[in-house]
Amino acid sequence: METPVHAPFRVKVRLEIAKLRTMSFKEKAEYIWEYYKLLLIGIGVFLLIIGSIINTMFINPPAQTALLIEWSADFVLHEQLEDLAGALTEHIVDESVNEVVLASLFFEVAEDPQMHMAMVSRRVAMIAAGELDVFIQNAAQLEETAMMGLVMPLENMLSDIEARYPLVFGTIGENLVYARYDLHETDGLGGQERVVGIDIGGSPLLRELGFHERELIFSVVTNSNRLGNALSTLVLLFEGL
Repeated sequence: METPVHAPFRVKVRLEIAKLRTMSFKEKAEYIWEYYKLLLIGIGVFLLIIGSIINTMFINPPAQTALLIEWSADFVLHEQLEDLAGALTEHIVDESVNEVVLASLFFEVAEDPQMHMAMVSRRVAMIAAGELDVFIQNAAQLEETAMMGLVMPLENMLSDIEARYPLVFGTIGENLVYARYDLHETDGLGGQERVVGIDIGGSPLLRELGFHERELIFSVVTNSNRLGNALSTLVLLFEGL
């Protein structure tokens, strides 16, 4: 018996239930799939979306970046960067919800001009958005970024380290790197020599992870919002694991 098209909803429901009661299990399954498959597919997709949202937001939220470090000093194996990022993540942040990320970027070796511009544009966008926190560069690169005002003077951070980690400060104080700072700086110190980097080439942590000693200078991006993690990273580099 067909359900009347213009019957009230309650009547339609009663008629459908009565119809299903007269069918075998197999007939019920075939009937429901035949007439309600689009509805069932829609419900299934909706539940998958809701489940994915709940999983992402509450059960297994993705790790948030605790510190983003750009390594552009020289060539380094990806595995070494992963080991360093893992060590920093384990010791300076809650690794269940945060992670340290190291990206290896080589602007000077991009032979394709369009690729070079794309890399530079990406770097500028990350700095403007406050996503990039630390540079690890060589002296020539640091001098250029300092003159552009892309790194911050480190006097305040060094004072904090001296107060909290006096033993580490003694070692760091022997590895200060000065450069002529942004000529357009408005505090009256533009164009003067400032402490803008720390030479971490002899870092105990880097040695433990198999890095060869060479010129590596740690500096902090001007508008980084994660200065606490940058400071903790610098301290760990000189303390070792």
